[in-house]
Amino acid sequence: MAHKHPYLKKTKHHVLPQSRFPDLADKESNIVMVSEREHDSYHRLFENKLPIEILDYLVNTFWGGNKNFVENYLDE
Repeated sequence: MAHKHPYLKKTKHHVLPQSRFPDLADKESNIVMVSEREHDSYHRLFENKLPIEILDYLVNTFWGGNKNFVENYLDE
């Protein structure tokens, strides 16, 4: 019997970190299922940042302060 690679296993990811928002920990709207690999990678890069903090980090760290990428995406 073939076993799924452990990194393909789905895990719960809290959109708003449960460590920062314990009252939202079990809310279905705050949980998405992602692969273990994606989940580990996400937290290695973004730690427990909020979505807005992640966007700020990406804009200022990787995109040289250029917000056009985000603004263009939101305009679509």
